[in-house]
Amino acid sequence: MKLPSLQTFVHSIRIVLWRFPLEIGFALLGTVAATVFIEISDLNMAAESLCVRLILTANLGLVLSLSLSLLSESNSYSVLKKNLFRLIMLVFIVGVFFLIDPLKRETDFFRFILMALAFHLSVSFAAYFGKGHINAFWQFNRIIFLRFLIGGIYSAALFLGLAAAIGSMNFLFNFKFEWDTFAILWVWIAGIFQTVFFLSGVPANLNDLEEDKTYPGGLKIFTQFVLIPLATVYAIILLAYEAKILIEWELPKGLVSNLILGYAVFGILSLLLIYPVRDHDENKWLKTFSRSFYYVLIPLILLLVWAVLARVIDYGITEERYFLIILAAWLAFINAYFLLSKSQNIMIIPFSLCLVTVLSIYGPQGAFSTSRRSQINELKQLFEKHRSLEGDKIIKLKIKPGKDDMTRMINIVDYLVNMHGLESFSPILKWDPGVVADSLLSVNEKKKYDSRTSNWEIRSRQKLWLYTYLNLQPNDARGSKLNLGMNMAEAFYVDLLPLNDADYMLPLNISTDTLSNTINSRKLLISRVVNQNKLKVIYGSVEKYIILDTLINQLDVELKKQKLADKQAIQVSRQLLSQDLEFDGLSLQILFNRINFNDNKDLLSADAYVLIKLK
Repeated sequence: MKLPSLQTFVHSIRIVLWRFPLEIGFALLGTVAATVFIEISDLNMAAESLCVRLILTANLGLVLSLSLSLLSESNSYSVLKKNLFRLIMLVFIVGVFFLIDPLKRETDFFRFILMALAFHLSVSFAAYFGKGHINAFWQFNRIIFLRFLIGGIYSAALFLGLAAAIGSMNFLFNFKFEWDTFAILWVWIAGIFQTVFFLSGVPANLNDLEEDKTYPGGLKIFTQFVLIPLATVYAIILLAYEAKILIEWELPKGLVSNLILGYAVFGILSLLLIYPVRDHDENKWLKTFSRSFYYVLIPLILLLVWAVLARVIDYGITEERYFLIILAAWLAFINAYFLLSKSQNIMIIPFSLCLVTVLSIYGPQGAFSTSRRSQINELKQLFEKHRSLEGDKIIKLKIKPGKDDMTRMINIVDYLVNMHGLESFSPILKWDPGVVADSLLSVNEKKKYDSRTSNWEIRSRQKLWLYTYLNLQPNDARGSKLNLGMNMAEAFYVDLLPLNDADYMLPLNISTDTLSNTINSRKLLISRVVNQNKLKVIYGSVEKYIILDTLINQLDVELKKQKLADKQAIQVSRQLLSQDLEFDGLSLQILFNRINFNDNKDLLSADAYVLIKLK
């Protein structure tokens, strides 16, 4: 394979800079941000968060500006109109930059994915929608897809060659190029070389493609011998499964939704790829396949709706179920269109999917608003069932739920905090979640914790506060049990310290983590001493140890009492579960909520909360 020459690459840059200046600007911004991100990784988390947002918005800006450029060129817009579109797009992208923060809110990451999908889809039809140039639309997408694919192969070859050269310099001359050098090399090849190569291959005469009748022979072979057989296999399996559940009258399994969507993807992709040659005399069977595909899809769409609604009725709507519902509705629309419409405009596929995606991002009809409302209603119904609802507000549980209901309550609380934050509880709590969230954030912000660690810690604090406030017991939900040969002292509960009794609350998993943080410019490290019932705590230059033998012995005694009394939980005092240490400028308390040890009383694992009070 021959790589493009340096002269060709420079010439391509000149053309692309003149034709797509904003696109190259966004590519450069994202590449520089990714480079900085690599260099400061694990050093400055606030700057790292900024770099992530720049990378994401640069990606969105590149794709959206390309769509607008194609729209402007296809319609021969004036320079003034083209620049006006660019200005509006820049304002929008700046707004997105300030609006989304994936490291802080998980929903923002999914919003970025949805916006990226919508904008990429818009590139496919921006130049042709409303013109009726179906062949030009097909040829344009064939060209840019192949260009992207070839660019990826060139980029991979270039990276492997240069990486091998750098590695040989390390070996021969004892240079110290490390992983970040290779990562930065890939970022610049993928961000600049690949982008310039791809944009230089975007057709200039967009409307002239309507007369292009090119059709790669390999594409027909790939469709005929790979995609269509795969779609057929999927269809046979799914129809047989649908017949089985109808005969046995049982609910469809959740995985069936993915299989139906897989069949739809293979089938629709096959139809798009064979579109230009489907009416040729030698390809009449392709037209038969096209027609039969949509008829086969009808019972499968009904099966998909059945599978999703069965779970929505039982557990409410989440983002995953929302998108399955939307995709089922979209497939039903596409199916009806191609069965009933005479125009058979394939451009409706990316356009309608783009529109559905945009509508699902924000607004009351969006995926996140709908899912939040649904899960809040589910939680209210569970609390009402256990007589813990006053008006529209949930209160501390008065009746202890069974394991299944407790599990559902815990899962909903975790979901709402992770996906939507503590403020999502505002409609159903007597306390103002904003005030609670501020109290959890205040010390964190004042001491300037790194953003990535603090966001995870804050969500843990918020869940912990809700568990206590609502009297939820996570260990009841998990169903603590005794395993043969192992004592599992993991079902004991204590009242949590009030927030104002500690400045920080950090989760600690002794089996997997070494807790590491910076308090008052000094490093705090907590880790287990290997093969000993002992924790090592280092603060600054001071090293201390916590011995857990006494705690384990006393828990073992309590566990034996529990087995004799057949109780569901071990009731122990906070004093027993608390281990205190004093340092210069800091008081530290480790409050255990789960400890696992074997018959020899050897510590296996433990979960705890580290409560820190500044002096």
